[in-house]
Amino acid sequence: MKINNKKFAVVLSKVSVIVYVVCSIFVALFPRVSTKLMTTLFHFSSNVATGSRVTVIGVILGIAQVAIYSYIAGMIFAWIFNKSVEK
Repeated sequence: MKINNKKFAVVLSKVSVIVYVVCSIFVALFPRVSTKLMTTLFHFSSNVATGSRVTVIGVILGIAQVAIYSYIAGMIFAWIFNKSVEK
């Protein structure tokens, strides 16, 4: 069974954008908890992570990045998967 590269990449991109939007809402509603979670996840010192706020333009730019990066990741994953099932 092969995966349609473009369809898989589009679905992955859409799911990633949904997760990103939910995360942005969580950060906007609970900034302190979010900062603590991200500080430990990305190994930031607390001084670096505390100065940011969620903005509309920031969310839009983030959505664009997430959509592009996940689309590329989906294309690569589907290509590798399809190559592995050809053999």
